Amino acid sequence: MIDKKIKIDTRDFGEVEIAEDSIYEFPSGVFAFEDTRHFALISPLGEDVFPMWLQSADDITPCFVVFDPTIIDEGYTVTLSKSEKALLDIKDDTNLRYLAIAKVPENFKDTTVNMKSPIVINCDLNIAAQFILSQDYPFRLPIYKDVAINNARV
Repeated sequence: MIDKKIKIDTRDFGEVEIAEDSIYEFPSGVFAFEDTRHFALISPLGEDVFPMWLQSADDITPCFVVFDPTIIDEGYTVTLSKSEKALLDIKDDTNLRYLAIAKVPENFKDTTVNMKSPIVINCDLNIAAQFILSQDYPFRLPIYKDVAINNARV
């Protein structure tokens, strides 16, 4: 089977071509963008290289910079309720993907990610939703640390 390609307009990369079957449906939208239901995950630095962009497939906005929260916190776990699993038609947790939305200010070193409200994707069905977790994770976790190396600040 040949993947049908479609073109979408993006906020940061102009027009891009993606596989039509790589569009994720968000039945409830994303917080503050409940009417936007179709998104594409764009990885301009290479497949599955973060950061990525979660771009509306219907319009130039909204568009979110996203990270894999397990890269930021290896112990990151997501526990979903029965109703959350039902929304995404999750039968088991084996083919789920998690994304944390980043807030990227002018000084990128002040970037934070929302670990409390991840995007959860059922990769088998290309259905996704954003949830607020019951676990104790921060809404704004800084991802760049001020590290001292040989008395120099990095």
